[in-house]
Amino acid sequence: MAKRVEVKNAGERADYVRTLKQIAKGNYCPFCDEKRFVEYHKKPTLYKGRYWFATHNNWPYEGTKHHFLLIHRTHVESVQEISPKAWTDLQKALVFLHKKFKLKGASLFMRSGDPAVTGATVRHLHAQLIVGTRRNKTTEAIRVVLGFKKK
Repeated sequence: MAKRVEVKNAGERADYVRTLKQIAKGNYCPFCDEKRFVEYHKKPTLYKGRYWFATHNNWPYEGTKHHFLLIHRTHVESVQEISPKAWTDLQKALVFLHKKFKLKGASLFMRSGDPAVTGATVRHLHAQLIVGTRRNKTTEAIRVVLGFKKK
């Protein structure tokens, strides 16, 4: 069985690293077990559809104004495993977040498959909706690991 979490992809976020190490000891998927999920994820659920739920990320990337997680409610690891109805539910979640938070723009990416390829910390299909601030002379880009390249 593949590892459920990949601690080394957590970066420099010390509290997140500690939490992932605890989860790794239990060898469970932190997105599947709702009871365990709420033990370490203190942010409220913002959207709960039939296939997806959305929440603020407990450990947002540095510089984000909003960092949402959209998590498939059953354990799937690949986009090939989800139904057309699940895609529609994901769209509903995104529209809900855009309206609720009056987003003027956002970046969406999805983690699917092997964390050694994607940079994910959890081996469970999920999406992230990232909102930064408006670009100006005092801002810089938000950096996100979306995979790996040769040195």
